[in-house]
Amino acid sequence: MRLKLTFEAPGGLKLPFHYHYILQGFVLHNISRPLAEFIHSVGYGNGNKVYKLLTFSNLYGKNKVFKREKQIFFPQSFHFYISSYDLNVLSDIVKQLIGARNLNIAGQEVFLSSIESFEESIITERVILKTLSPITVHETINGKTVYYNPYQEKFYQLLIRNLISKYSVITGQAFSDSIEILQIKNSKYRKVITFYKNNFVIEAWKGKFEIKAPLKIIEIALKTGLGARNAQGFGMVAVDKSGEN
Repeated sequence: MRLKLTFEAPGGLKLPFHYHYILQGFVLHNISRPLAEFIHSVGYGNGNKVYKLLTFSNLYGKNKVFKREKQIFFPQSFHFYISSYDLNVLSDIVKQLIGARNLNIAGQEVFLSSIESFEESIITERVILKTLSPITVHETINGKTVYYNPYQEKFYQLLIRNLISKYSVITGQAFSDSIEILQIKNSKYRKVITFYKNNFVIEAWKGKFEIKAPLKIIEIALKTGLGARNAQGFGMVAVDKSGEN
């Protein structure tokens, strides 16, 4: 399941271009403390395979960009999506938001105007996915972080490896089927550079991808995201219906 959260900002909402860590803080702040601490510090799984199984999208809504100040301004309403494999997490977020007396993002007052919950119904093992937040794929080589892009085979190999690992954590079983994640012919991919906390650089990509996989794998991709750093606001995807967000 996923949530669409819509807010009103009486004075508008102004944020830096690189607002992922701000939105991550807002999400975690609106999860009950024990559950938030579990997600942040413990996660799901064991050993080296531990995941938060949570992701969220970029902010959407009418906005104005201030390039010189490197800021984005939402004058009225805005929305974003949250998804998790754990239904308890989403239920908790709904409860916390509805019961909250004061909500703010980066010290700016906002009001919750609506919550919509929905499932993306999947009936075929081949779908086109679009990014709601950019996908980041990397590995550490000789102590250095190496990022990959959609024009490199390694990008897709690591996406698949990540999904198989999540599958094992969620089901407790080894994955024995096949997965393909492919470029969309003639599709354009846009590179997004994000400066996270303390100017840590994250390279990610927006675009559309084709996935051919068992329904369970597609479900995991939709509920937990593709690639790395999902709980930091990367890799959220939706079934492409060629419509508006």
